[in-house]
Amino acid sequence: MYGDKEYRLDSFYFIQTKENSLDERLQRMNLKWAQRDFLRRRGNKSFILKSRRIGFSTCCLLDMLDDTITHPNTNSAIIAHEREKVVKLFEIVKRAYDNLPPGFKPRASLDNRNELYFPDNGSKIYVTMNTRSETVHNLHISELAFIEDQERVRASLESVPESGKITYETTANGMAGYAFEEWMEPQSEFQKFFYPWYVDPDCAIETSRSMTEVLIEYEPLAVQYGLIPDIHVRYELSVAQMEFYLSRIKRQKDKVQQEYPTTAEEAFISSGRSVFHPSDLAKHMAQQPIRRSGDLLVWEEPLPGFSYSIGADPAEGTGGDNSAIIVLNANTGKQAAEYANNRIQADELSTALIKIAKDYNHALIVPEINSPALISHLRRSYDNLYRRDVIDKMTEKKTKSLGWRTTAMSKKKLVEELEEAIRNEDIEITSESTKKELTTFVRTDDSGKQGYGGEGNNHDDRVIAIGLAVQGMKESPRMRKQETGEEIAKRKLREWIDKKGLEKNFPGQADSPIVKHRKRYSIRGISG
Repeated sequence: MYGDKEYRLDSFYFIQTKENSLDERLQRMNLKWAQRDFLRRRGNKSFILKSRRIGFSTCCLLDMLDDTITHPNTNSAIIAHEREKVVKLFEIVKRAYDNLPPGFKPRASLDNRNELYFPDNGSKIYVTMNTRSETVHNLHISELAFIEDQERVRASLESVPESGKITYETTANGMAGYAFEEWMEPQSEFQKFFYPWYVDPDCAIETSRSMTEVLIEYEPLAVQYGLIPDIHVRYELSVAQMEFYLSRIKRQKDKVQQEYPTTAEEAFISSGRSVFHPSDLAKHMAQQPIRRSGDLLVWEEPLPGFSYSIGADPAEGTGGDNSAIIVLNANTGKQAAEYANNRIQADELSTALIKIAKDYNHALIVPEINSPALISHLRRSYDNLYRRDVIDKMTEKKTKSLGWRTTAMSKKKLVEELEEAIRNEDIEITSESTKKELTTFVRTDDSGKQGYGGEGNNHDDRVIAIGLAVQGMKESPRMRKQETGEEIAKRKLREWIDKKGLEKNFPGQADSPIVKHRKRYSIRGISG
């Protein structure tokens, strides 16, 4: 009689939008594309990561109200992240209920604050800070990333039966906490939906300026805040969309990626402190390992004739930080293997490290030596160890010393050269865990981190280990990348043109040694 859910949401439910918030008039819901897309594709457990302004809070609340009205004996709960939001969220529900058409609007009781109870079908919907002991069939958690008490979230989930619906909806709030961990978890039970700012048709400002004029203003801001430089090309944005985005950059500054994200990875960037830009990390596709052996994950077995570099970042082995080992193919840059264990002791780590190094063609080991236990074990049993340059303070002569010592200066060098290697794809990251740690690695003033570290409780052991492996790669020769068909064609064309030019200037001498090696000599009439 009343059509399907989308019809009811479009026709029966009224909302107050930002555009008419100072006016008493309301307008019908009229689902946006992103809202409609979510309602059509969602399952019982959904996680919405969003930009501002799209209206997912309102959409999800009215969706739940509709479920509560149309399904008998249904309990629907909305959890707000702070007490002030409880009242605001309930106002959205109450306003929509008050303006329902008479033939569809059920009788309601308002005996409890922030709750609507429908006595004729035994259902109710309420907004709260946490669920009660009763069964909840529909649970919506608003602004999940801003709920500090993570146990409150987990406890609320237990009130929902397997057949019930759970929806997380949030903007991002940095690379720490339950929301970030759940979004990044590859085995999460939640179906994930990301909606960037540009899918909202309201995120556009009409302008008389040309795209060139807008980009002239955008480009220095993109550099300043680490934004995607060619965003207009990559996402086919209009001038009006770029004008809107530019206005939000000026307003939000280093928070624009969090409030108006373009990619899911970008959403979690906190205050522009991330070292590795999401667009650079996106160039590296995590892969499933081809072999597992305990804590060792392998993506490439040792290749005959290839050199390998191993970075080793030891930990105390007390269950906190991991002792991490990363193996890179020093010729191709591919991450070949990874090892991480938070309980292993220095002597056991040395044994595991030497075995891995011997397997990988007697690989060069670059150990971090701020804790001396590992290097003291290694130096007795393995000879291919990294040696750093050290200046003797007395003689001012340069000598070699075993291992990598981390100082504020050396850590800056390690991080900057790792960032360059990732950005230029000099290395290939294959591990999901390594990529996650790189994502949460930030500039920080926290004591003991020497300017860089994992945000919040996130680990950075694999980041340091792969940075050490990159330092080791510099000691090994790089192989030329295999040419593509187009590159081969261009090279042969250049060679043909060069040969024709040489034959013209030196008839019959194109194959002579001096002509073949013309770049070594300055020969009149020939550009070297």
